[in-house]
Amino acid sequence: MISEFNRSQIVWAALGLAGSAVCYALTWVFLQRVAMALLDAFNLSGTHATWLSWVMVIVMTLSGWRTWKSGQSFESYAESVFCPDLTGSGETMWLRAADHQGQELRGTAYVISQLFLSGPLLMLKSIQRLKSRIPDEAGLESKLTHMLGVLRAANKWQGLADHPGQEREIWLLGRMKQIDFSQYEGRVRFKARTPP
Repeated sequence: MISEFNRSQIVWAALGLAGSAVCYALTWVFLQRVAMALLDAFNLSGTHATWLSWVMVIVMTLSGWRTWKSGQSFESYAESVFCPDLTGSGETMWLRAADHQGQELRGTAYVISQLFLSGPLLMLKSIQRLKSRIPDEAGLESKLTHMLGVLRAANKWQGLADHPGQEREIWLLGRMKQIDFSQYEGRVRFKARTPP
């Protein structure tokens, strides 16, 4: 169980890092084109476009890190600032529905913003996956298997008070997604998932 979980974490981390690299590359290419266009618009030499695009990539990375540290991640279009406010009178609703070009621009801006955040967010998620691997200690596998069997046999929501001294095993089973957690009257409850 532990080796299977650790293997899956490594595979998902590798895929996440590959996705992060692709997103960073696309972000850098896009930002370099923007930097070239900006410098050209002000009749400046395009030789500094590379440095300017790297500065913008660093700013995007810091923004992604700040998003990650605040406990957020990717957001759906409806949650984003680009989604139009659909409240209001019938007249304003009709005007918003007729604003096709504005909707297209908001949609494009949303996709680009998610691309910019994908590089750092996927990288940070991959690092978290690698850190969440479970150490393969002697006897831990049998403890986890036994605890999971006990929880499956109970087949009900339980609390930590029902299993004193086995908090670590319960926490590790939760990290491995073998049990579900819930809050009930301010107390943490858990129940084993049914095997596939």
